[in-house]
Amino acid sequence: MNTVKSFVRICPLKATLSHTRFHLSLRTIDPPVIYHRLLLFRINKPDSSVVDEEHQTAGPSWKAPELYCMEETCPHLGAPMSHAEIQDIEDAKAIVCPWHQYDFDLRDGSSSTGLQACTYEVQVKGSENDAEVWVEAPHAEGSTSSREWELVEMRGVSEEFLDPPPIPLASLSINSGYGDSTPSRTTFPASAATLPDVLPNSLLGFSHLVLRTANPELKCLLTREAVTRLRAGKLKSIRPTMGEIKREREQEGGLLDEPPREVEPIAPGRVGRRGKGGSEKSRILMLHALANIEQYAIDLAWDIIARFADIQINGERLPNEFFLDWAKVAEDEAKHYTLLARRLVELGSYFGAHTVHAGLWESATQTANSLSARIAIIHLVAEARGIDMNPLTLAKLKAAGDVESSKVLEIIHADEITHVTTGHRWFTWLCQKQGVDPVSTFRKEVYYNFYGKIKGPFNAEDRLKAGLTPDFYEDLAGNLGALEREDAEAAEGDERIHPRLT
Repeated sequence: MNTVKSFVRICPLKATLSHTRFHLSLRTIDPPVIYHRLLLFRINKPDSSVVDEEHQTAGPSWKAPELYCMEETCPHLGAPMSHAEIQDIEDAKAIVCPWHQYDFDLRDGSSSTGLQACTYEVQVKGSENDAEVWVEAPHAEGSTSSREWELVEMRGVSEEFLDPPPIPLASLSINSGYGDSTPSRTTFPASAATLPDVLPNSLLGFSHLVLRTANPELKCLLTREAVTRLRAGKLKSIRPTMGEIKREREQEGGLLDEPPREVEPIAPGRVGRRGKGGSEKSRILMLHALANIEQYAIDLAWDIIARFADIQINGERLPNEFFLDWAKVAEDEAKHYTLLARRLVELGSYFGAHTVHAGLWESATQTANSLSARIAIIHLVAEARGIDMNPLTLAKLKAAGDVESSKVLEIIHADEITHVTTGHRWFTWLCQKQGVDPVSTFRKEVYYNFYGKIKGPFNAEDRLKAGLTPDFYEDLAGNLGALEREDAEAAEGDERIHPRLT
């Protein structure tokens, strides 16, 4: 019995001209929510001046590009295929797995090894400026009936990563009229972050090394190196063995309660006001606060790998995709930090010139014993507050005419939506494995692991892109430690973990 294929609209064809391959994240529209990850490949550009074979003349004929789609990971051992090479094998294009050099025909997924990758038909509907790309919908796992899917994310595959900013500040005075928000020292040493000679050979090893590293520029270098080696197949493991987890945790330092910092944090309530972005001073303080958040976000992405590497859900360990997803989030957060740190240097400042707080890590400590609570509070509360607040901050930067800072925040905001999506994906995965409702479970986690009301305004449109329907966050509050807190009436709620830049 033949099943009628259904297709998902991806994008206008012209949107595929920015890159030659794209990450696609699809999600079922109706619950239970299932995510599926694909790669879209464009082999050539559309040709609007081909020869019309019937009339043998050059005319209005139009030829669409070669487009192919397949699973995001290798069917052998789950290697990420995003940076794999494409080769000509006989009369076909084949993608070659970077880990073990297995080839897969992009047309049908066949391989000379006998393995089979899952491919998806790609259709181009319309022509030239009106052309659109549609991809065959996946079959939901464990379902015999077709389900309706939507595109959640389309991200061009790129290796671009901004280097840590040069900080030739050995003689630069930071007493520049910024009042009490500056440290007591008068100079800040130049950064000379370089990779150590001996590096880990596993993703887990890199996660522990990054967490033990105080210098934020070195954190970024280590993160980029880890992800580069991961994609090239130079790490011996992605999902660690139980023996590897034990060995890493028995090393000096083990699993850290809190990573070391070069800039000592102070209590959230002692951080000075940042203004409304009208002055350069105010914008520097905004960007500095955001850089601090990104510094912690790098550690949070690595900590979820290191801390929960051994967790089992109903006797089942976390899949490779879990570790791949959070390594990608770590890479993004490192990119964000470098963008912000460089922008601070361009404005005549640097990261560390002003006070910072550790409110975000306080929530990480509270959720250290529960993966469900960690994802709920850090990624579906704190990062979701980020996508609420970023547009407001962006509007202030644009109003002040700060074009370069605006560009930085636009990049960060687009990525942060995908991070909340990652949180939503794995939170719903956990709930499905345990047979519980995601919304009620999320609200319960917030009640027991957060204090204060989750305040608006909410960026409902971008929250929905990330999978957060209003029933997740409307009329939501936490009651953590309410009976013990003497300052319950004055509690700041979600301002503790994502500063309101107002």
